[in-house]
Amino acid sequence: MAMALACGTRQRLSEVNPDGALYFIEKLLFQIYEHFDEQVLVDVTFKFSNPPALITAHRLILSAASPYFRQLFKSEEGICPLIEISDIDSDIFERLITFCYTGKTLITIENVDRMLKAALILQLDEAVANCIDFLMEYITDYTLARAYTFENEVQCALLSAKIYEYEIRNFASVIQSTEFLNFDVTKLQKILESDDLNITTEKEAFKAVKRWYEYDESARKQKVFDLISCLRLSQFHTNFIMENINPLPGCHVLAMEAISWVNVPSTRENVSLRFTSPRPRIAEAFMAFNFWDEDSRTIFQYNTTEDLWQKWVDIKPGVPDVQAIFMDDNLFLIGGIRNNTAINEVNSWNFRTKLFQRLPPMNQPRYLHCVVELNHKVYVVGGKGEDDEILNSVEMYTASDGWESINAMITPRCWATAVVFNEKIYVFGGHDGDDLKSVECYNPITNNWTQCADMNEGHSNPGASVHNGQIFVVGGCNLEEESSTVERYDAQRNEWTRVICSLNIGCEKPYCISIYNQLWCVGGGVNNRTSDCVSVYDEQNDKWIDKKPMPEHSFYYCFTVPNALL
Repeated sequence: MAMALACGTRQRLSEVNPDGALYFIEKLLFQIYEHFDEQVLVDVTFKFSNPPALITAHRLILSAASPYFRQLFKSEEGICPLIEISDIDSDIFERLITFCYTGKTLITIENVDRMLKAALILQLDEAVANCIDFLMEYITDYTLARAYTFENEVQCALLSAKIYEYEIRNFASVIQSTEFLNFDVTKLQKILESDDLNITTEKEAFKAVKRWYEYDESARKQKVFDLISCLRLSQFHTNFIMENINPLPGCHVLAMEAISWVNVPSTRENVSLRFTSPRPRIAEAFMAFNFWDEDSRTIFQYNTTEDLWQKWVDIKPGVPDVQAIFMDDNLFLIGGIRNNTAINEVNSWNFRTKLFQRLPPMNQPRYLHCVVELNHKVYVVGGKGEDDEILNSVEMYTASDGWESINAMITPRCWATAVVFNEKIYVFGGHDGDDLKSVECYNPITNNWTQCADMNEGHSNPGASVHNGQIFVVGGCNLEEESSTVERYDAQRNEWTRVICSLNIGCEKPYCISIYNQLWCVGGGVNNRTSDCVSVYDEQNDKWIDKKPMPEHSFYYCFTVPNALL
């Protein structure tokens, strides 16, 4: 009876509870390793001619490790105790046989190609994955060119997927390589479509397309439309689209649709852009920095879902009337006034480390000045200096050279505002004893200032922003009263237009920013005190819409930060 039970109802291993069996399994594996090392009970021999060698192993172990061996040992060829191998080198085969016993093998830059090819033949999936991981980890030594050649040779889906991940993650370096210029359009299109593309602005993707296209314009002009369609065109300003997208072959209609999407929200249902949202990886957070209160400095973040501002972080107190600019992961805090005296101090607060760093001081102490960033350089313009002298001096900061003075403005001015547009700096209004209508433009190539057309009225302490290809100057003071006037400047025509719809209430020193394809106006001064007002300009209906207010009454500097920093 017992014999019948043993033969007819054998307990299967799948029915055995493995709990507590780890010690036994480890001991068994150790014995298997010893059997292999000492060549005990081996039952198959592999013969090689390149280089000549005989390698012995255990059929059971190899069958358990690989479908290749399982099928081989079931075939007529596999029944023979001596099996010839002609498509794998003996030294590589021996390493992979060792892998079947231990799950480990020695991979080097010199042998990874042969190891991966042999692992693919032998259907050792874990060894394949190990080889590919090694190759990608040491891609710099292996070289990208060699990886592309090898990818084409072996046609391994996992290797192609890993190279694609590398291209997405290291896009900035990949597009500078010679190999990038020979990408086929399908490969490049797949990369550009990815939401995970590692870029900080959509312009980087555009520059990559342009470099690829210009390498062989005649052969590639029919492919440009397919690639430009992969870009997030809604993230470009009108001028950029007109100057860079519209001239490309076959892209005129696409450019017009993108401009329509950006400028005329009511038409969006009829616009057929493939992508209308920013890539999640480079989506930016809308931030506001309270720079006025010397007792507390708070950075707020805008919650788009709930339409409200939330405190993100407090940083240490500072000095009144410091000017701020965000650049290269840092919030630069420049100048200000202490004990009724202008200072030249410069500090930066890093969004990654949450730490302050003291930077070289400006050459000129100043407050009530303007600060802008152009081509990774910080420019400080005008303001008041020691003894409240109104300044026309201008300084430029670079991390390598510190501060250096450049050509001064034509008119000394404080309480002005400045923006960057078409690689130039425009400075508007301000005060030199009177509220100024005058406008100046600085060209960094010639290091010269030129006079532009005057505004319709004087604006002291206005807000300003580039929006939809034009410059808006908003509010400020006029004849010592808060102004609600909004003016729009066409730089190409050098013409000013007074916007019919003024601010809902007069406001000095509001901060203006173009974001979410809208012109926003944040904080400022109303009725001789700071304000918490937030307004958005509805161009379609020509009116200002009040949004939920800021948590604190203050003057603000608004900016955007890549979500990755937060």
